[in-house]
Amino acid sequence: MSSARSHSAVPGAGAITNRTRPGRGARGLLPSGRGVLRGLGRLLLGTAIALAIFVAFSSVMRLRSVALPGVTGQSAVGRTAIALKDAGRIDPFATDGRHRELAVWIWYPAVPGSSGSAAPYLPAVWAPLVADVPLSQDLTAVSTNSLADAPLEGRPPVVVLLPGLGQPVASYSTLAEDLASHGYAVVGINPTESAPVVFPDGHVVPPTALGGVMEPNVDAWYASAERVTNVWVADAQFVVKELAAAPPEIGALDFNRVAYAGHSLGGAAAFEACHQDAACAGAVDLDGTLWTAVRHTGLRAPRLLLQKAPTDACDEFCSRAAADFATVMAGDDAVRLSVAGSTHQNFSDMGLMWGIANGIALGSIDADRMMLITRDIVRSFLDVHVRGAPAADLTSTMASYPELTAMP
Repeated sequence: MSSARSHSAVPGAGAITNRTRPGRGARGLLPSGRGVLRGLGRLLLGTAIALAIFVAFSSVMRLRSVALPGVTGQSAVGRTAIALKDAGRIDPFATDGRHRELAVWIWYPAVPGSSGSAAPYLPAVWAPLVADVPLSQDLTAVSTNSLADAPLEGRPPVVVLLPGLGQPVASYSTLAEDLASHGYAVVGINPTESAPVVFPDGHVVPPTALGGVMEPNVDAWYASAERVTNVWVADAQFVVKELAAAPPEIGALDFNRVAYAGHSLGGAAAFEACHQDAACAGAVDLDGTLWTAVRHTGLRAPRLLLQKAPTDACDEFCSRAAADFATVMAGDDAVRLSVAGSTHQNFSDMGLMWGIANGIALGSIDADRMMLITRDIVRSFLDVHVRGAPAADLTSTMASYPELTAMP
């Protein structure tokens, strides 16, 4: 008995016995094999269940109804879409020699009591081209505050709106609608070939390599971004000239003191377009690095630079931008502010939409709060410099938001 107990306690003794009795040894290994298979099966099943739950959750969240924040002005908001072709300019982003064509959206104050169908955030044919990603908001489920082609009230002053690179102008609907509710006509220009664009007649123009910016180093990036920005500036100049000479079907707009506003590359284009337009009443740059001549020449017209929260690290892009902003913001009528808790994409409607990537791309600031600040500051700036409101109104507006910090 003691011999048997001693034998079973010796490491490896069982293995010798199993080798001499393969039948029993094979059966002895089966429970361990089954355990591994059972564990693997449970893992796969758990993964499949988790994936199914995630897909179901994503599908529900993607299709959830989203309403843009209500406007703060007194006017109802209309929106119309038009197509313009520049017969005097070959499209520099195309390779087939066609003339430059632009899809333009206009938000504007509508006649009181106007009724009609709501304008979609993006038409159904357009939405999948912008956000055809299962883990992001279905843009056809977003409702706006705009009435499609409602009658125009009065002859409102114009703000030309330019989006960020790769974005349709619809991505700034929250800002555009609110300005329109305060009596501005917001002329939004979709950048053909720099983003997917659907024209009012339904034809689609996809992005092209020439319409984008993707370079391996800082110098090449600046050169490419300057090229694209200058095309967008020419777009803005053409649209202003065309609509001033031949008003859209909704009626005439006031281009006597036009303002320019934009986000990212659109912000850079806004400053440059204002620099080149003697009638420019003011320009708004929402966190856009400058690429064009204005960064060297400066800008005399009133200007607002609203930026994301600063970070501790400053790379070569950052250091170049800082020097350029110092040049452009020098002198009178310049306001430069940063918004605590914000990042670059917080200036678009992205924060109001559902999307897995939003947690990475957006800052900590509440999306509704960010939109409130952006809309209020931009409108107040325009009221002062386009409509002649007291400068103290802008000062008071800035002081009401502790998230704002004046930048040197």
